Amino acid sequence: MKSKKVAFILVYSLIALFGVVIAVNWYSVIQGEETIEEYLEEEEVVEVITVSHEEEVEETDLSSEAEQSEVASGEIIADVHAELNSLVGWNRYRGFSWGRNEPRLEGIVEDLETMLEIETNDARRKDAQRTIQAIQKALDGSDVEGVRLAHKIMHDLDFYVNGNVGDGKRYGITEYQ
Repeated sequence: MKSKKVAFILVYSLIALFGVVIAVNWYSVIQGEETIEEYLEEEEVVEVITVSHEEEVEETDLSSEAEQSEVASGEIIADVHAELNSLVGWNRYRGFSWGRNEPRLEGIVEDLETMLEIETNDARRKDAQRTIQAIQKALDGSDVEGVRLAHKIMHDLDFYVNGNVGDGKRYGITEYQ
Protein backbone atom coordinates (compact mmCIF):
# COMPACT_ATOMS: atom_id res chain seq x y z
CA MET A 1 0.00 0.00 0.00
CA LYS A 2 2.81 2.40 0.89
CA SER A 3 4.67 1.72 -2.34
CA LYS A 4 1.54 2.54 -4.36
CA LYS A 5 1.30 5.93 -2.64
CA VAL A 6 4.97 6.64 -3.33
CA ALA A 7 4.56 5.60 -6.97
CA PHE A 8 1.42 7.73 -7.27
CA ILE A 9 3.18 10.80 -5.82
CA LEU A 10 6.23 10.23 -8.01
CA VAL A 11 4.20 9.91 -11.21
CA TYR A 12 2.12 13.03 -10.55
CA SER A 13 5.20 15.01 -9.52
CA LEU A 14 6.89 14.12 -12.80
CA ILE A 15 3.75 15.06 -14.74
CA ALA A 16 3.61 18.42 -12.94
CA LEU A 17 7.30 19.07 -13.59
CA PHE A 18 6.88 18.17 -17.26
CA GLY A 19 3.93 20.58 -17.49
CA VAL A 20 5.99 23.42 -16.00
CA VAL A 21 8.84 22.80 -18.46
CA ILE A 22 6.39 22.86 -21.38
CA ALA A 23 4.72 26.04 -20.11
CA VAL A 24 8.04 27.87 -19.64
CA ASN A 25 9.25 26.81 -23.10
CA TRP A 26 5.97 27.89 -24.65
CA TYR A 27 6.13 31.27 -22.91
CA SER A 28 9.76 31.75 -24.03
CA VAL A 29 8.89 30.98 -27.63
CA ILE A 30 5.91 33.37 -27.52
CA GLN A 31 8.16 36.13 -26.12
CA GLY A 32 10.81 35.45 -28.79
CA GLU A 33 13.29 34.39 -26.13
CA GLU A 34 15.55 31.40 -25.93
CA THR A 35 14.10 28.05 -25.05
CA ILE A 36 15.10 26.39 -21.80
CA GLU A 37 17.42 24.05 -23.70
CA GLU A 38 19.21 26.99 -25.35
CA TYR A 39 19.51 28.73 -22.01
CA LEU A 40 20.90 25.66 -20.30
CA GLU A 41 23.45 25.06 -23.06
CA GLU A 42 24.58 28.67 -22.78
CA GLU A 43 24.64 28.46 -18.99
CA GLU A 44 27.07 25.54 -19.10
CA VAL A 45 29.49 27.59 -21.18
CA VAL A 46 29.08 30.55 -18.85
CA GLU A 47 30.02 28.44 -15.85
CA VAL A 48 33.28 27.38 -17.46
CA ILE A 49 34.16 30.96 -18.37
CA THR A 50 33.16 32.24 -14.93
CA VAL A 51 35.34 29.74 -13.08
CA SER A 52 38.43 30.59 -15.10
CA HIS A 53 37.73 34.32 -14.70
CA GLU A 54 37.36 34.02 -10.94
CA GLU A 55 40.68 32.21 -10.70
CA GLU A 56 42.29 34.97 -12.74
CA VAL A 57 40.86 37.67 -10.46
CA GLU A 58 42.04 35.91 -7.30
CA GLU A 59 45.62 35.90 -8.56
CA THR A 60 45.60 39.60 -9.50
CA ASP A 61 47.87 41.94 -7.58
CA LEU A 62 46.57 45.50 -7.64
CA SER A 63 50.01 47.07 -7.32
CA SER A 64 50.27 48.65 -10.76
CA GLU A 65 48.38 51.73 -11.87
CA ALA A 66 47.04 49.90 -14.95
CA GLU A 67 45.51 47.19 -12.78
CA GLN A 68 43.94 49.78 -10.50
CA SER A 69 42.40 51.61 -13.47
CA GLU A 70 41.05 48.26 -14.72
CA VAL A 71 39.31 47.71 -11.38
CA ALA A 72 37.91 51.26 -11.46
CA SER A 73 36.67 50.71 -15.03
CA GLY A 74 35.11 47.43 -13.96
CA GLU A 75 33.21 49.22 -11.19
CA ILE A 76 31.93 51.85 -13.62
CA ILE A 77 30.86 49.11 -16.05
CA ALA A 78 28.98 47.29 -13.27
CA ASP A 79 27.28 50.51 -12.13
CA VAL A 80 26.30 51.55 -15.67
CA HIS A 81 24.98 48.06 -16.42
CA ALA A 82 22.90 48.11 -13.24
CA GLU A 83 21.51 51.54 -14.08
CA LEU A 84 20.63 50.52 -17.66
CA ASN A 85 19.09 47.33 -16.31
CA SER A 86 16.81 49.40 -14.11
CA LEU A 87 15.84 51.55 -17.10
CA VAL A 88 15.28 49.03 -19.90
CA GLY A 89 16.19 45.56 -18.64
CA TRP A 90 13.59 42.87 -18.04
CA ASN A 91 11.21 44.49 -20.57
CA ARG A 92 11.15 47.85 -18.76
CA TYR A 93 11.83 49.49 -22.12
CA ARG A 94 8.16 49.00 -22.97
CA GLY A 95 7.10 51.66 -20.47
CA PHE A 96 10.17 53.87 -20.80
CA SER A 97 9.60 57.53 -19.86
CA TRP A 98 11.91 60.05 -21.54
CA GLY A 99 11.14 63.00 -19.27
CA ARG A 100 11.92 61.13 -16.11
CA ASN A 101 14.92 59.18 -17.43
CA GLU A 102 16.87 61.70 -19.53
CA PRO A 103 18.89 62.92 -16.52
CA ARG A 104 19.76 59.32 -15.66
CA LEU A 105 20.96 58.68 -19.22
CA GLU A 106 23.03 61.88 -19.15
CA GLY A 107 24.57 60.67 -15.87
CA ILE A 108 25.46 57.37 -17.53
CA VAL A 109 27.20 59.26 -20.34
CA GLU A 110 29.21 61.20 -17.73
CA ASP A 111 30.21 57.95 -15.98
CA LEU A 112 31.35 56.45 -19.27
CA GLU A 113 33.34 59.58 -20.12
CA THR A 114 35.09 59.17 -16.75
CA MET A 115 35.80 55.57 -17.68
CA LEU A 116 37.35 56.72 -20.96
CA GLU A 117 39.75 58.94 -19.01
CA ILE A 118 41.16 56.01 -17.02
CA GLU A 119 40.65 53.01 -19.34
CA THR A 120 43.81 51.72 -21.02
CA ASN A 121 42.34 48.81 -23.02
CA ASP A 122 41.45 49.88 -26.57
CA ALA A 123 38.62 47.37 -27.01
CA ARG A 124 36.91 48.42 -23.75
CA ARG A 125 37.38 52.07 -24.75
CA LYS A 126 35.64 51.39 -28.08
CA ASP A 127 32.77 49.65 -26.30
CA ALA A 128 32.38 52.61 -23.93
CA GLN A 129 32.43 55.02 -26.89
CA ARG A 130 29.82 52.94 -28.75
CA THR A 131 27.64 52.96 -25.64
CA ILE A 132 27.90 56.75 -25.36
CA GLN A 133 27.02 57.11 -29.06
CA ALA A 134 24.00 54.81 -28.70
CA ILE A 135 22.71 56.79 -25.70
CA GLN A 136 23.29 60.16 -27.37
CA LYS A 137 21.52 59.03 -30.53
CA ALA A 138 18.66 57.70 -28.41
CA LEU A 139 18.42 61.01 -26.55
CA ASP A 140 18.46 63.01 -29.80
CA GLY A 141 15.66 60.96 -31.36
CA SER A 142 13.79 59.78 -28.25
CA ASP A 143 14.48 56.25 -29.46
CA VAL A 144 14.45 53.63 -26.72
CA GLU A 145 16.15 51.12 -29.05
CA GLY A 146 19.39 53.08 -28.63
CA VAL A 147 19.11 52.68 -24.87
CA ARG A 148 18.48 48.96 -25.34
CA LEU A 149 21.62 48.71 -27.51
CA ALA A 150 23.63 50.54 -24.84
CA HIS A 151 22.29 48.07 -22.27
CA LYS A 152 23.31 45.08 -24.38
CA ILE A 153 26.86 46.42 -24.77
CA MET A 154 27.21 47.04 -21.03
CA HIS A 155 25.55 43.69 -20.24
CA ASP A 156 28.20 41.79 -22.21
CA LEU A 157 31.03 44.03 -21.02
CA ASP A 158 30.00 43.47 -17.40
CA PHE A 159 30.22 39.75 -18.01
CA TYR A 160 33.61 39.84 -19.75
CA VAL A 161 35.24 42.34 -17.38
CA ASN A 162 33.58 41.52 -14.04
CA GLY A 163 32.33 37.97 -14.51
CA ASN A 164 28.74 39.08 -13.90
CA VAL A 165 26.74 36.10 -15.18
CA GLY A 166 23.40 37.90 -14.80
CA ASP A 167 20.66 36.17 -16.76
CA GLY A 168 23.10 33.97 -18.68
CA LYS A 169 22.51 35.70 -22.01
CA ARG A 170 25.29 37.06 -24.22
CA TYR A 171 24.53 39.38 -27.10
CA GLY A 172 27.98 39.07 -28.69
CA ILE A 173 28.24 42.74 -29.63
CA THR A 174 31.24 43.93 -27.64
CA GLU A 175 34.66 44.58 -29.06
CA TYR A 176 36.19 43.35 -25.79
CA GLN A 177 35.78 39.64 -25.03
